[in-house]
Amino acid sequence: MLVNGNVLIIMKYFEVYQDKKFMMENFMEIYVVKIFDISEEELDKLCLLIDSEKSYKIKKLINKKDKIRTLIGEILIRKIVIENLKINNKHIRFNKNQYGKPYLKGYPNFNFNISHSGEYVLCAIDDKPIGVDIEEIKHLEFEEIAKNFFTEKEFQYIANKDSKSKLDRFYEIWTLKESYIKFCGQGLSMPLKSFSIEIDQYENIKVISNSENKEYTFKLFDIDLGYKVAVCSLNKKISNNIIRLEQNCLIENILDLILNR
Repeated sequence: MLVNGNVLIIMKYFEVYQDKKFMMENFMEIYVVKIFDISEEELDKLCLLIDSEKSYKIKKLINKKDKIRTLIGEILIRKIVIENLKINNKHIRFNKNQYGKPYLKGYPNFNFNISHSGEYVLCAIDDKPIGVDIEEIKHLEFEEIAKNFFTEKEFQYIANKDSKSKLDRFYEIWTLKESYIKFCGQGLSMPLKSFSIEIDQYENIKVISNSENKEYTFKLFDIDLGYKVAVCSLNKKISNNIIRLEQNCLIENILDLILNR
């Protein structure tokens, strides 16, 4: 029993050490993967690399692109965890908070958030809570959506432009609001009108909320024509560098990491 107890203590110490090591040596990183078709046979094989609950959910999805996006997101975060925290893939455990936001069990200083839309999967990691959102820009009745779900100031920010810029501004507000909600980790329990995103003439971005006084940092990215990306963080600076990974290279890399550990 004493030996088992000592082993447990050593393992706990190692987890804490690795978590501190990440906190000291790493900084915010943002990854993006452009997805391509994967055969059903390969999808089934890759699902063996992730936990059974996630695999089951992926297989239940009807749309094949949804399956690929979700699977690539799972493989991407596992690759990042293995490389940064030196955890064996079979020992990686993800839990969810009461609102459904996932986190890595046992590593409180390792924060991540995943988003996907259209042809892209996005993942950000940080030593503080982080929220990211990517949206494929589609032509829709955005003014009606903005009236119903955005604050008056947000709606005016969108309305005070020509028709082409209005759509662009709509997606700016949408992704920024989503990134903030995902940062907070409260999901749909947070009403969209309970806070307001403000962008001034110098493109400084802030959130106005009655519930708290924290200073958040926001950043907008254009990773490709027809897409908007927003990041929300407590860090004073958000990296300009987005790490682009090829889907095939990611799959080869995760297989290599798993086989060699």
